[in-house]
Amino acid sequence: MKRMLCLAAAIALNAYGAAPTIAPTPAIPTYGQAVGLDVQGLDVPVYLPATRYSRSGNTFTVDYEFLGASFGPFGPQFGTQQVDLGELPPGNYTVVARFIDIDHPDTVAQTTTTNIPVVPPDNWGIYTVPMQPRASDRVNMVIRSAVYFDPATMKASVSGNTVRVDFAYHATAPVGGAVPPGMTSYASIDVGRLAPGTYHAEGWGVPDTGGDPKRYFTLDFAVNPQANVVEFYEEKLDHYFIAAGDSEVDLLDAGSQGDWKRTGQSFHAWLRKEDAPPNAEPVCRFYAAGPNSHFYTADPAECTWLKGLEQQERADAAAHGQPFLAWGYEGIAFYALVPVNGECPAGTSPVWRSYNNRAAQNDSNHRFTADPMQHIAMAGWNDEGIAFCSPQ
Repeated sequence: MKRMLCLAAAIALNAYGAAPTIAPTPAIPTYGQAVGLDVQGLDVPVYLPATRYSRSGNTFTVDYEFLGASFGPFGPQFGTQQVDLGELPPGNYTVVARFIDIDHPDTVAQTTTTNIPVVPPDNWGIYTVPMQPRASDRVNMVIRSAVYFDPATMKASVSGNTVRVDFAYHATAPVGGAVPPGMTSYASIDVGRLAPGTYHAEGWGVPDTGGDPKRYFTLDFAVNPQANVVEFYEEKLDHYFIAAGDSEVDLLDAGSQGDWKRTGQSFHAWLRKEDAPPNAEPVCRFYAAGPNSHFYTADPAECTWLKGLEQQERADAAAHGQPFLAWGYEGIAFYALVPVNGECPAGTSPVWRSYNNRAAQNDSNHRFTADPMQHIAMAGWNDEGIAFCSPQ
């Protein structure tokens, strides 16, 4: 979309004012609350479609883009919108916001840093993050202890539908007293993604003075069969991509598949047919090496047509001794509800499909978004209507 921009900001970013800041919402998040990020003190609107972030440990880096020269008026591509980081395990986090001038991409981005403490649960026990996990979520187990313990001793195991967390605590250091070096009253550990179903969690502590582990905490919880289909954006390609599978999301988050970053946008679907309602449709996934892009459709006719076209184009490429670069079927990405007569059923939200209309440049890309503001911000792309319906 950046190739088609004809709008510009009235002034450079805070050329004569204070630097922008990032404010979390809520101001001090507590356990179970999703964390959002808002820009404050920014003199020009942000280019919404390019906002993205990455995470390394407890540090988030958020990229905002703006136009720093020329004049308005501003179109729907520009505005302010909260970036959703989701629920975070209790602890301290750092957000580094980078403000990038599209008109001067070679200049050093202006940065601002914000610290965000996420408050742990009030009561002792074992907890999940997210509080109500979905099938695609990486689940963290949080231990909130009445005595200080060493977070480095935490170990997690999953056996059937039982999640066990072991930890070693300081037998003579109750919370409220002096904190022994390296100790804490709360910490979390990643137990990975869990299949839909009901689970029983247990927290087992052993004193540093020796002895057998003892079960101190228990929790029964459920994993929702719906999954988050997560959106990523690659700035150099100016392409969008959605992923729901476990390993693929992890690879993208790790940066091992290129410079893909999360946009904070997602919608809900199902990873397995047995978890989906009867009226959910399989979503066919295709990849084309030419534009280096993926395409998704829940329309059986569209899927069948593309499969037929693939056979023809593969044969043509082979006959001419050329590599196949067009749309190739990769399988079922997920299962989704679809609109009926152009409308989504009650209790669901539309997921719109936009197309950049760059087939002639061998640069086709589609965006799927459930956010009305982001949908409107795709002005300049072809609006191809509602592709899926996301359960709320």
